[in-house]
Amino acid sequence: MHIMKVFIACCVFLSLFTSAWLVNEKLRREYVEQIVFEESIIELTDTETPIDEITVFEKFRPREYVRVVLK
Repeated sequence: MHIMKVFIACCVFLSLFTSAWLVNEKLRREYVEQIVFEESIIELTDTETPIDEITVFEKFRPREYVRVVLK
C-alpha cells in the first residue's frame, strides 16, 4: 500500500514539474542589462533588426520584483 502511495506521489510530482517546465520554456523572455552610453553614437544599418521589432526586457534591479510598464 505504501509503495502505491509513493508511486502516485512521484507521478503527480513529475507531471506537475514537467508541465511547469514546458510552460516556462514556452513563455521564456529575453533579458538584457541596461547599458548607458553617454558619449557614443549608435547607428543601425539595414542588416540589423530595428529595435521596435525586438521584444527585449530590461533585467530587474536588486529587490525589484514587479515592474509596471505603460504601453
